[in-house]
Amino acid sequence: MGKFVICAGIGLVSGVICFFLSVAFLCFFLLLYWGFSHTHPDMSLAYRVALPVALFAALAGFIISLFRVFRRVPAEK
Repeated sequence: MGKFVICAGIGLVSGVICFFLSVAFLCFFLLLYWGFSHTHPDMSLAYRVALPVALFAALAGFIISLFRVFRRVPAEK
């Protein structure tokens, strides 16, 4: 059960980190778009797009860490 909690924690942290990174990247992208096109984009688009990215990152982090925990072969003596 402890391994499952650690994997869930890794997934949660990776999802939160990817959410904030994708929001920051998309805000910069939308500001560049605003500067070049002179039309004001909807800045809430960054949050709406970042949520699926964060969910995918959380699931990927959880699944990869879960596979790594259970794939380990016990050390031979």
